[in-house]
Amino acid sequence: MADKSLSGLTEAEAKEFHAQFTTTFQAFMAICVLAHILVWVWKPWY
Repeated sequence: MADKSLSGLTEAEAKEFHAQFTTTFQAFMAICVLAHILVWVWKPWY
């Protein structure tokens, strides 16, 4: 139990979770940017 943090994850599990979270977040942000570009092409705002 001493090797677990407050979240209940070991360091290896936390690193694995962080890697997956980072990848998913980057994909989400890419989709958001693409959506904003497509809306701006459709109806530009100034």
